[in-house]
Amino acid sequence: MQKRWLRIVLIAIAVLFVIILILPFLINVNSYRPKIEASASSALGRQVTIGNLGLSLLSGTVTAENLAIADDPAFGKSPFVTAKSLKIGVELMPLIFSKQLKITEIELEQPQITLLRTANGKWNYSSLGGAAEKKPEEAKPGAAAAAAAGLSVAKLDINNGVLMVGTANSKVKPRVYDKVNIQVTDFSATSQFPFKLTANLPSGGTADISGKAGPISATDVSKTPFESAVKINNMNIAATGFIDASTGIGGFANFDGTLTSNGSQAKAVGTFTGTKLTLAPKATPAPKTVVIKHVVDVDLDNQSGTITQGDIAIGKAQAHLTGPFHTQGETEVLNLKLNAPSMPVEELEAMLPAWGSYFLRAQR
Repeated sequence: MQKRWLRIVLIAIAVLFVIILILPFLINVNSYRPKIEASASSALGRQVTIGNLGLSLLSGTVTAENLAIADDPAFGKSPFVTAKSLKIGVELMPLIFSKQLKITEIELEQPQITLLRTANGKWNYSSLGGAAEKKPEEAKPGAAAAAAAGLSVAKLDINNGVLMVGTANSKVKPRVYDKVNIQVTDFSATSQFPFKLTANLPSGGTADISGKAGPISATDVSKTPFESAVKINNMNIAATGFIDASTGIGGFANFDGTLTSNGSQAKAVGTFTGTKLTLAPKATPAPKTVVIKHVVDVDLDNQSGTITQGDIAIGKAQAHLTGPFHTQGETEVLNLKLNAPSMPVEELEAMLPAWGSYFLRAQR
């Protein structure tokens, strides 16, 4: 009796194994490609194209080759995103028995993402979902907005990506961040979702950002609210692209703090630690470490902000830096006030090499 049951079980397993091997050949998964491209294009408000599709029943995934997402036409014809491959987790029973494609997770492998901003502060991803072309009263579910609003995925991963950030129509080369990894869980366009991002910074250093974002703004994706903890290690200041190389300002920095935004107003709170700093061309890196505890409020709509707290410590020397700033084209314009009463001269002497010949000329 036991041998009989054992034989039945073995036969059932063998039949199941054969079914698993044969089904992918019986299901023409490429027939879903037009539907996937159309659904993705409608949700993003951008033309989405994918290559050959494959189905793995063992892992419950559909794989796609050569993903490409078009950019906003106002920024050019180059793709906004390209990727070597895309994996889509699906529910197998609806796919096999009713030919319904229900997505559970998305995994993007080795993507290249290009983020561009115009001189007036508009980003090329602002119009994702087609929302940026609508007036606020028109940005209600319907057509592309409805598709975007209905988009929800339990897990969204971007692995080993390259992120390029630059200014539209600029001769300045974009900043390149590699080994970009992003994990998003319980993604929904209409609610808050957790995320984590890690990346290598230009010319060395790492960034680790985690927090929550959402819901996705219906009028401008770049105005989506978020709250995050940010850790940056060994950032090469001169390589960030935020400071004009001709100033000679350089060195390395760590940052540990928080960054939050409601879509229009942002706030950065944390501690900046600078080492081997130079503050003028041909200067010698300073041996002293500079620590700045700061609070910065930013008006995203007007591309301006205010340093409301800037407590600078150079050994025992203490100073306070406050004041407004704003972006003018590709240049940051500062109007800051430095208050440094009774600073010990011996603590400042170690910083003199960082000023180089500029300090010597000032002495003359």
